[in-house]
Amino acid sequence: MIHLDRVSKRYRAGKDGLRGVSLSVGEGELVFVTGHSGAGKTTLLRLIPGLERPSGGRLSVAGMAVDRLPRRKLPQLRQRVGVTFQDHRLLPDRTVFENVALPLAIAGLPPREAARRVRAALDKVGLLAKEQAYPVTLSGGEQQRVGIARAVVGRPPVLLADEPTGNLDPRLSAEIMRLFLSFQEVGTTVLVATHDLALVRAFGRRVVTLHEGELAADRPAGEAA
Repeated sequence: MIHLDRVSKRYRAGKDGLRGVSLSVGEGELVFVTGHSGAGKTTLLRLIPGLERPSGGRLSVAGMAVDRLPRRKLPQLRQRVGVTFQDHRLLPDRTVFENVALPLAIAGLPPREAARRVRAALDKVGLLAKEQAYPVTLSGGEQQRVGIARAVVGRPPVLLADEPTGNLDPRLSAEIMRLFLSFQEVGTTVLVATHDLALVRAFGRRVVTLHEGELAADRPAGEAA
C-alpha cells in the first residue's frame, strides 16, 4: 500500500528531513512511527499525501507513484489518504458537521450522500450528538475525534496521524488509539507518528523508529519497542 525506496527529503536550508529511507507498509496494516523530535516523523507523513515532495528515491501510495505525480493529480492522491494532526486544524466558525463535511464538499459529493457519510463518521467517533456544536465548545479529546472523523469521512484506504495524542491524558490517548485500531480492523492502512513509547508498547503493533532522518529500527508486531 505504501512503499518507499531510498527516499530522501532535503529542505532549502540544507537540512535533511529524511535520508535514504526504504520502507513498505502493507494493506490493512497499522504501524507506529517513533523517534526523537526532528527525527523525520512529520516529514515522512507529509511526503505520503504529497504535502511535500521527495528530493530523491521512489515513493508509491495506493498504486500511485507520488515522486513522479503531476501536480494536477495531487487531489486524486489526497482522496486516498486521510490525515489528522495534533493541533486538529478545525475551522472555528464552522460546526462539527461542517468541519467533517469539508472534504466531501471539495470532492463534489451530493449533499444527501455527504450528510449520510458525515453522520456515519461522527457516530464512529462518538460525536453524533454534537454535530451542531462549534469547536470552541469541545474538549481537546473531542476536537481530536472531529479531526479523525474528517480524515476518514471520504473512506480513504490510508489514514495518517501525526502525534494525535500529544496533548491528551493517558486515558484519552488510549481511547484515540483504540479508534485507529478499529479503522485498521476494517482494512484501512494506518500510520501513527508518536513519541509516546508507553502507548506504543501497550498496543503491540509494528514499530518503525527514525533517527536523524534515517530508518533506525523496524520491529514487527508483538516485539517490544
